[in-house]
Amino acid sequence: MDEYNRILQNEYGIVANKVFPITGGWSALAYKIESENGTFFLKVYEKQKILTDSQLKKLDLCMNVVSWLERNTALQGKINTPVLTKRSDVMVETQDYSYLLFSYIDGITPQTTPLTISQQKELAEISGELHRHGTDIPFDLSSIQETYEIPCAELSSMKYNLNDSLCVHRHYDMIMRAIEQAHNMAERVKSIGLPHVLCHTDIHGWNLIQSSRLVLIDWESIKLAPAEADLYTFWGDWYWGDSKWGSYWETFLPIYQQLCPWYIVNEDNLRFYQIRRHIEDINDFYRQYLYDDMTENETNEVISCLERECRFLDTLL
Repeated sequence: MDEYNRILQNEYGIVANKVFPITGGWSALAYKIESENGTFFLKVYEKQKILTDSQLKKLDLCMNVVSWLERNTALQGKINTPVLTKRSDVMVETQDYSYLLFSYIDGITPQTTPLTISQQKELAEISGELHRHGTDIPFDLSSIQETYEIPCAELSSMKYNLNDSLCVHRHYDMIMRAIEQAHNMAERVKSIGLPHVLCHTDIHGWNLIQSSRLVLIDWESIKLAPAEADLYTFWGDWYWGDSKWGSYWETFLPIYQQLCPWYIVNEDNLRFYQIRRHIEDINDFYRQYLYDDMTENETNEVISCLERECRFLDTLL
């Protein structure tokens, strides 16, 4: 905690009265900061973690883009943007860590409950406003341009082992079939030449906070991509595998198209993004299993996530 206090004071001019850990994501530690300057949310990325490598390469750009969105679009107050350092930087880096600081949003994260009609409408408005932007953003976005790559290096190189209890080995044939199908779909999508817009690419309950209004957070995965890179979340009964909640599509789409009347539903591309996302998550969890130094509890949680993602992927094939 002494290091965090030093970063806060030296880089942000904030003297913390209290720093305590709260639930974070897979790639970063999270802390709530109480100070006389206000209450803040600190994200700490451990550079040695396998999942942070690709994120950190584009983190500075993504945070500058989201700061521009806050200043220049109707997304003001509907997204979280980083607190700038005393040198007006969006982040702080040391040898082992990267730091992002945000104002703390007091609210509820609807990660385990279905979205209300009101929340679905708010999220459609946020997505529609976001997708009105792309080429107007004054940054070089070539590094976050959609490539239709299927992130599956570790999965593609794993060896079939029927006797291994790990689910990726037990579901080897299914996963290889999914990867082949995704590659074929990617080639078809690329040939269509769909327009690219700015996409969040990670819209789900863990990345929402219901305060006085709905706020979309965690913008580390921004891409310039077809709108389906966001809309796949809402299509069909898919909302992150919780089909028991039913579909949000009928509520979401009409409101979204009011802001983006140019949008024509492309079901092939929606399906591509659903399949690719599950492959990507399985590959990331498998990478953690192979390379990260984890506790027994962390390992068991990763295995549980692999089981869940394999089950979801199987239902899409």
